[in-house]
Amino acid sequence: MTAPGPYAPSVNEAKLRTRRFWRGVGTYLWAFLPLLTCGFGAPIAFATALARRRDNLTIMALLFHSVLILSGCGVIGATEYPAPDWATTVLTFTMAITSLAGTAQLLMIRSAVWAAPAPAPPQVPVARLASMEVVDRARKLREQARRTAEADPMLAKRLGIGRPDLPRQFDDGGLVDLNHAPLWVLVTLPGVTERSARQIQDWVERSGPFASLGEVLLVIEISPTFEHHLREYCVFIP
Repeated sequence: MTAPGPYAPSVNEAKLRTRRFWRGVGTYLWAFLPLLTCGFGAPIAFATALARRRDNLTIMALLFHSVLILSGCGVIGATEYPAPDWATTVLTFTMAITSLAGTAQLLMIRSAVWAAPAPAPPQVPVARLASMEVVDRARKLREQARRTAEADPMLAKRLGIGRPDLPRQFDDGGLVDLNHAPLWVLVTLPGVTERSARQIQDWVERSGPFASLGEVLLVIEISPTFEHHLREYCVFIP
């Protein structure tokens, strides 16, 4: 058996490592820009940081170092050539502060400014059925559940057919048992108001369960125009 050879990184992985290396070098050059330019590059570096990551402290640092540089240059510009020693001292002092303090501040925020953007959350594929397919599937489930209720009412009760208010695993396609469903479920039916839902409950309590939709329409205040919709969604389990 041949022993496995040493691991050789792929070309893409090597390119990625090289890119990361030079990216890191570039961020450090950016952080040392004030020191490399005797302070004059500090506003540029902080402006770059502000463009990538808006932060109040970065704004304050940008203003602070800009004012220092302008003050030092202004003192030199306001005096005659050759500049007196005190003016040169002021310029040197301001440039030293900008160079050292600016570099230190940029090193502190380097990782935050140049951090890689957070990856987008993975897109979870969701199966989407066409509207007609959803409607047709629900209709077939209602037909199957209705046949089950007619053949075995006790099984239908155990499965929770027509009772969306109960915990269940059986999908009945949206059927509602007019004889046992609570008030808030009954009012979800087309044409059934709170008044007519209470009439249904009172009738079932006094006279027993309904056997058909025709019986319901005879004694309950429901417009006959909703008969077709009710026939699609109602089930009568004794």
